[in-house]
Amino acid sequence: MTQDAATLIQIGQLLTKSGILTSEDLAEALIRSKERGLPLGTVLLMLGYIRQRELRAAVEAQSLVNDGLLSVETAVRALILVYADGGDLSESLTELGWENKREIATNKLGELLQDAEFLTGEELAECLSTSQETGMPLGKVLIFRKTLSDSVLLAVLSAQRMIREGLVSRDQALKGLKAVRLRKITLEQSLAEGGFYKPPSRKNTPLGYLLVEAGFLKEASLMMCMELSLTEEKPLGDALVEQGFVSRALLDSAIMAQEMVDNGTFTKKLAASAIRLVEVDGCSMVRAIAQAGMPELTPKRKDLLNELLVLAGVVEPKDMPKLEQSAFKDFAQLLEKLLATGMIEEPMIYAVVRSLYLIDQKFLVPEDAVMALHHCRRHHTTLDEALREMGWTVPTRRKS
Repeated sequence: MTQDAATLIQIGQLLTKSGILTSEDLAEALIRSKERGLPLGTVLLMLGYIRQRELRAAVEAQSLVNDGLLSVETAVRALILVYADGGDLSESLTELGWENKREIATNKLGELLQDAEFLTGEELAECLSTSQETGMPLGKVLIFRKTLSDSVLLAVLSAQRMIREGLVSRDQALKGLKAVRLRKITLEQSLAEGGFYKPPSRKNTPLGYLLVEAGFLKEASLMMCMELSLTEEKPLGDALVEQGFVSRALLDSAIMAQEMVDNGTFTKKLAASAIRLVEVDGCSMVRAIAQAGMPELTPKRKDLLNELLVLAGVVEPKDMPKLEQSAFKDFAQLLEKLLATGMIEEPMIYAVVRSLYLIDQKFLVPEDAVMALHHCRRHHTTLDEALREMGWTVPTRRKS
């Protein structure tokens, strides 16, 4: 039995319900966790609010509850016994008369790694012990100890997500992972060769790697958040924000850029540049996209710019001589000169500049750009919103 993310029990809830942790201590630990980018369990240990055996028991109880094998009430009673008697969770559950009637294979990271033969049982037990003692995610422990490479961990985390999303079965995922281990190919290649999975015709751009490319996230941090995302069944973006790696505003900018890359209206490199501009210069994402994608202002492009301004109804033909007298050689000068005229609203300048990029990339022809700009002017939208509303791009915006 699986549960919606909204109903999943959190470790902090179990620890407070059982009286091991106060609400005030939990609140302080959550703040420290976000500030330092560390898992909650690690912070609780650092602050001395709980002991290793209590964290280990809470993690095990959380897993059993979220797998539908144990009620919250029984988990809390068992944790109270662990705290009072100093035993482990299984002993406390046995004392309460609980027994696991379902011996089932789960999709936990460690079990997938062992069943795909990346780890022996002894190696897994040792790494799990370190994970429980330090409060660090298992994946981070495996990388730190050099038990796994980054690419292997990423493949297993991807397999875990695909199983959860119903794209492949557990057995298919394991066959794919074994091929990854033996043949050094990607998980997608392995699953496609086995006929288990058909990759999408249009490749999606991983949100995390867009943030890595933009320089706001390290791959090790990304994989830690991927593991937390899967363990706690929450969107990756939420995990990145909660761990303090990105702000919510930066995440929203990255999601906007991600959609444009997926739609073929921006490159990954330019998307990363736009995200950096938002964070470093404090400008809007709409301006950053226009600025990052501004082609070199050749005489031909300047002529096209003037045509678009008139044909889209942005300026009157009689005002064009004033614009033509303005000399500009790059985006900064263009923006400054156009704004100085007072004839063009700032959002429309960004829309026109963005249309120049899309024409240059042959995504739009000038006639289509004029129609889209008309839509922007009438409905007060950005150019990319206009393209979506007119059905020229597909809404792909994700919250992960």
